[in-house]
Amino acid sequence: MKTISIWRHAKAERPELYANDYDRPLTERGVKDAARMGAVIMRLDPAIDLIIGSPAARTAQTVQSLVTLLDGAIDPLWNAAAYLAAADTLLEMVKALPDDAQHVVLVGHNPGMEELASGLCGSTPEDVFVRMPTAALAHVSIDVSHWSMVRWGAGQLKLLLTPKILR
Repeated sequence: MKTISIWRHAKAERPELYANDYDRPLTERGVKDAARMGAVIMRLDPAIDLIIGSPAARTAQTVQSLVTLLDGAIDPLWNAAAYLAAADTLLEMVKALPDDAQHVVLVGHNPGMEELASGLCGSTPEDVFVRMPTAALAHVSIDVSHWSMVRWGAGQLKLLLTPKILR
C-alpha cells in the first residue's frame, strides 16, 4: 500500500504585484493556513517518508511550514517539473517515486493538483472533480506495492480537507 498526500500551496500574494509568478510568496493568511494544514498532515498514517515540492516561492513556503513542524527530520526534494505541472506530468512523477517511500507529500499548483487527485480516484483526471482551493489536502491510498504501478483510478480518497474547515 502506498499513500500520497496531494497538497496545494497555500494562499499567495496577487500575481499583479510580482513581475514573475514564480516569486509570489504566501500571504499572512497563507502562512497560517499552511501551518494548520501541516499539523494535520503530520498526524496522518502512515508517517511521512518523503516531501516533494515545486520550488516556486509559494510552494517552498508551504513545504517549509511542514518541515518546521517535523523539526527538520525530512529534507524536502524540489522538482522544477512540478511547477504548474499538468496531471499527466504529476502522474509520471508519482510513478518514479522511490519504492521505499510509503507516504509521500506532493506540494504543487492547480489545476494539476486537482486533476491528479481526481485522476487517481477516477479513471481519468476529467472523470471526478476534486476541488482544491489554496492549501487544500487530498490524502489518497493506492493499493500497489511499487509506485511504478500507479495508474488513473488506482487510488481511494481517504481525506479531502480545506483550511477553511479548520479556521
